[in-house]
Amino acid sequence: MKIKSAKLTGFFSVLPSRLFFLFAFLYFYFFGNHVLFFQEKTSLFIFSFEFLTENIKQPGGFLVYISAFLATFSCYPAAGALIYATILWMIVVFSLEITVAVSGSKRVLIPYLAGLALFYLQLDYRYLLFNNTGILLQILFFWLSVRYLKGFIPVLLLPLFYFLTGGFTLIYLFMFSAWLLYTRPEAWKLKMLSFWLIILLFFGLSKEFLFFQSADTLLKYPFTEADTGSQIYIFSAAAFMIAFLPLLPAFRKKKPVRTEIFRLPASLTGSAILFILLSSIAALRYDKKTSQYFRVESLFYEGRYQDVIDYNIRHPSGNILTLFLNNIALCETGRLNDMLFHFRQSPDGGTLFQKWDISSEISRRGGYFYYTIGMMNEARRWAFENMVTRGFTPEGLRLLIKADIINGDYHTAAKYIRILKKTLFYRDEARQFEKLLFDDKAVDMHPELGERRRSKARTDFITISGIPLINIERMLATGSVNRKAFEYKLAWLLLTKDHQGILQEWDKLGEYGFEKVPVHMDEAAAAVKVLSAGQFIPQGDFTVSPDTELRFERFLQTFRAYGNNPKAAEPALRKQFGNTFWYWNFYH
Repeated sequence: MKIKSAKLTGFFSVLPSRLFFLFAFLYFYFFGNHVLFFQEKTSLFIFSFEFLTENIKQPGGFLVYISAFLATFSCYPAAGALIYATILWMIVVFSLEITVAVSGSKRVLIPYLAGLALFYLQLDYRYLLFNNTGILLQILFFWLSVRYLKGFIPVLLLPLFYFLTGGFTLIYLFMFSAWLLYTRPEAWKLKMLSFWLIILLFFGLSKEFLFFQSADTLLKYPFTEADTGSQIYIFSAAAFMIAFLPLLPAFRKKKPVRTEIFRLPASLTGSAILFILLSSIAALRYDKKTSQYFRVESLFYEGRYQDVIDYNIRHPSGNILTLFLNNIALCETGRLNDMLFHFRQSPDGGTLFQKWDISSEISRRGGYFYYTIGMMNEARRWAFENMVTRGFTPEGLRLLIKADIINGDYHTAAKYIRILKKTLFYRDEARQFEKLLFDDKAVDMHPELGERRRSKARTDFITISGIPLINIERMLATGSVNRKAFEYKLAWLLLTKDHQGILQEWDKLGEYGFEKVPVHMDEAAAAVKVLSAGQFIPQGDFTVSPDTELRFERFLQTFRAYGNNPKAAEPALRKQFGNTFWYWNFYH
């Protein structure tokens, strides 16, 4: 019975930490996978000596290197969730072990508060993994220093540890200094003096002779406020709590309360409180709009354009980047001007094309518009500039490779393919690209790249990134029969309510391979035909659909039923005709 009781007590003593791990894993897998997706797509781990040496040119680079390796597994949500949850769990568990090492008993409050704060931070997709990895390494090194590294070994290892973890070593410095001051082991004064002299000496040598970085960079790197998701105060509070752990014995009570976490009632109560706090943080931090956007981006990168459209129908969004990608998906499926007004649009064209902005997330995505309409040089420029600014990313590298293959620049494409082949989860795709090199026939027969090669711009011209429409006009003026570019021109004319411009493009539909008039163009023509008393009479193979004319008559009847009052008629017109050009024309 005593053995069973001991086992039961042992199980419940670790119940809170197991609950913490399980909750974090399930959250990242089911609700926070957009965090994993973003961090995997904004970095690229390359298995090469050059990539390693590039990352260890300064203190803290190794921390970024190893974190990038861990983040690359987020390509598979289960693996990513396991890694993110394990790092958080280990921070809590080893923080608890430190409390035992320095005070003789587990103190649960500070370790779990710090763990909850770091969980809160990690739920922001902009809070990069190396932050928690860096904190975990400080905790592990301090735990080893207290438990196993005797004498001056921690002092001697400090320069190496600083080189590996960079600015995060400050947390360890405060932890170890606090521990020395409080416990005052034998020769503590000499150890403290040696401790700080060695780190200051190494810091000075690093600045002047080894790494040639500024003092500010050497002191902080890789930590930046931006990489915490601009959550500097919460991060500082969590780091302070962890640095505070060695001083817990100073707050030891003379008569400890007998509700320690390893006792059954306290364990159950603590687990319940922990679950409530975790659930509250998860509910508070879950951003449905952000999650939906990254789901759209994930489908888009996979080339599942119909799924992008279907998802946005089920989950309407006002996010301009979501709508930008959705419009590309509509164009890729040939329905841009059939369904344009089924989704929210920006009158200034911001949902159709993005203006160049290297400082924002637009630069990572804006090139796909040019890739779709066949302006490969401009698509490549966007991808290349983003690579120079932010480093290699999986999708940026794929776009560069595809643009270079389409352009026939096989030597440059081969260079990027060699890089992609050195990754963990993109090497198979790299090998498929490699088969296309120096084989024009294979490229022409490729279902994606061949079609884009046939429709790409034939003549070089100076692009104007600030006014994308001009680029479309120049491309079509070169004689390129590019249906997708033409569709974007029509979409712009519809957005800007340029009735005359729409009618002028009517006779070109056959030239660009249309078998029927796009729905919204038909709606615009029907309106002009009715309101101009028949002055517009389409010529050629395309005529205004009688069904469209009848629908417009019903639109006008509804409008008249409210006394021709636009404000009064708006709810009824939105309900019946909210996805038409007519509603857009009246109310935007």
